[in-house]
Amino acid sequence: MKKNKFDTALITGASSGIGRALAIELSKKSTLIYLTGRNKKELINTAEMLDCESSISIADLSTKSGVTKISNIIEEENIDLLINNAGFGSGGYFHKRNIEKEISLIDTNVDAVVSLTYAYINKAINTERQGAVLNVGSVVSFFPRPTNVTYAASKAFVRSFSNALHMKYKDKGILVSCLYPGLTYTNFFTDPDSMRKYKFVGQEPEHVAKIAIKGLHRNKRRIVPGIINYLIIFIGKYLYKYF
Repeated sequence: MKKNKFDTALITGASSGIGRALAIELSKKSTLIYLTGRNKKELINTAEMLDCESSISIADLSTKSGVTKISNIIEEENIDLLINNAGFGSGGYFHKRNIEKEISLIDTNVDAVVSLTYAYINKAINTERQGAVLNVGSVVSFFPRPTNVTYAASKAFVRSFSNALHMKYKDKGILVSCLYPGLTYTNFFTDPDSMRKYKFVGQEPEHVAKIAIKGLHRNKRRIVPGIINYLIIFIGKYLYKYF
């Protein structure tokens, strides 16, 4: 018997940061969580922090083999909640960046999200199961970011993708939600502790995770953690519209 409607979950990028925090928060009321990522040691550390059973899969979602490996788990197991959290960013002048890294970013932040969501929704439809998908976006998905061109564009895709899927599949019992965190103290940054000086806008990943899971239980399509991030979205959209 299920402990709750998200009794079994699969989380990508679960080795640290928001992914790890989501796993810990979910484990309080779940039975099994599939943890995926590239760092085996850190995934084991995440597993040891959980209050439920877990299964670890090492996969690089910037590669086809990695995506196929996780897609197979989705197709073979009955998963109540898929969380597409894996992703990374890049910064600086676009013309000075390593193009291979930019393409890898798109492979991870966009292509993997599409492929895994496709596998999940197909499984749900074919087995007549209800379910949920949480895609981790960003506040920068709401406006252009000249210093993070490819990353912001990838998250803008995730936002549009999630909104459209929510409208299409909500009547079939499949919730597609998107989380829009702002500055979060995680390994997304080279030196996460250095970002703590921005106390007014920064958040701990545990705080973001609590809001995300609460939003999922409320069937929210858009989950923005805190009033400060709503303000960032509003101000960002205004600045890029008029300046």
